[in-house]
Amino acid sequence: MYWMGSYAWAAAATVCKRIPQSKIKDNFFLSNYFSSLSPLKKPGKVAIIIVLIMELAQQVPMWEEYCLNTEKMAVVLAAEDGACIHSKYPKAMEEVLYQPMVLWAVEFCQKIGIDQVVVLAQPGQDKIEQVVAAAGVKTLTSLEQTAQAIGQTKDVLVLPGDVFIMESALLEKAFAFYKEQSALAAAISLMGKNTGAAWFAGKELAARLKRAENAVEAFAAAEAPCFAATLEELCLFETRGDLLEINRRANRREIERLWENGVNIYSTDGIVISPKAQVGQDTTIHPGTQLKGAVIIGEDCQIGPNTVVENSTIGDGSTIHSSFIEASAVGNGVRIGPNSHLRPNSTLGDKVKIGNFVEVKNSLLGEGSSVAHLTYVGDTDMGAHVNMGGGCICVNYNGYTKARTVIEDNAFIGCNTNLVAPVTVKTGAFTAAGSTITEEVPAGALGIARARQVNIAGWIAKHREKAMAGKSQK
Repeated sequence: MYWMGSYAWAAAATVCKRIPQSKIKDNFFLSNYFSSLSPLKKPGKVAIIIVLIMELAQQVPMWEEYCLNTEKMAVVLAAEDGACIHSKYPKAMEEVLYQPMVLWAVEFCQKIGIDQVVVLAQPGQDKIEQVVAAAGVKTLTSLEQTAQAIGQTKDVLVLPGDVFIMESALLEKAFAFYKEQSALAAAISLMGKNTGAAWFAGKELAARLKRAENAVEAFAAAEAPCFAATLEELCLFETRGDLLEINRRANRREIERLWENGVNIYSTDGIVISPKAQVGQDTTIHPGTQLKGAVIIGEDCQIGPNTVVENSTIGDGSTIHSSFIEASAVGNGVRIGPNSHLRPNSTLGDKVKIGNFVEVKNSLLGEGSSVAHLTYVGDTDMGAHVNMGGGCICVNYNGYTKARTVIEDNAFIGCNTNLVAPVTVKTGAFTAAGSTITEEVPAGALGIARARQVNIAGWIAKHREKAMAGKSQK
């Protein structure tokens, strides 16, 4: 019975270390189990502990898998400044396909099933902290903090933030090599050069961190057995030229991914593809197009040339020519450009047309509406089948606050109309060209707000005669 108690205590202790303290505090049974155990003899304690483990299993879904994953963790090194590349920013903040390298390193670790990832940076490197915090990763600023984070973790991957992994399987192969060696550490090398990436036994690394005077000493694995990576698996970033080559190789990989998914790219000139971009079958990406961040593009689209789509969705059969789309949603069969701009929080319904030199910001345009040219649509709710002439402005800002414009279905907005928000043009209403509309235009009405035209007969001859007389006197 004694051995049962010992193993039960060990199991409970292991699980308790893995469960968030808030879960224990929020559960009456868990928060009181210590007091429940104290008066009981060993058989009773064993029974209570077994029940405790079962309760913990319910508190942490798939807890066995969770505990197994926490046997590994990763430390991403991002403390190096940018002096070697003549930059005032941390080296790990340099971007590959629009994403800081430190985030790439975090994702490399997560792809091989390491959920516990921390980033080691210098105090005051706020940019690093902000970027990784958005990804749910904690930033540490001392070796002591890092040792505490490692705790009793069995195996730790140390990955410099400026090392780019072309194949995530490399890290798994290096781990297998490290285990085969039964060593306290195993380094990853490239062409005989230590990359700074290594697998460590958790206890060994924690001890190093506690006694080391600096990070170089703590994470050095020069004497450890080396797993040799290939150029196809790993890239080192030591110069701006290296960064160019890393981007080139990573971008080529993304282009090939799109080809395999049925996307047409007949020339790769100037094309840059985010790894988070998804593009539908039979869509063509034209030269000079950049897909940045989380982009989703449907099938049978024409994107480009010279177009930037950032964190946006594009429906099927849409055409975007020489334009900039950011943080917006575009429906099916939409035409945009050339030389137009969708600013954040814009939504275009199906079959909308946005023509030359049109800017749309924080607005909703209903199905089939047309804004053909030279117009600003800001903070506007536009219905379906609205026609907006050239040179129109939705006047949304008075110098202090912004207000919205409402244009209902089937309205017609004449050229050079100013819609001074807050204002509404009702269903089927018209505004006359050159009007400045400050009040609601009723349904089916024509809104006119402009000076009446006056024609002065003979004015040109009199003006010419007066002008010539003045000229002769000089």
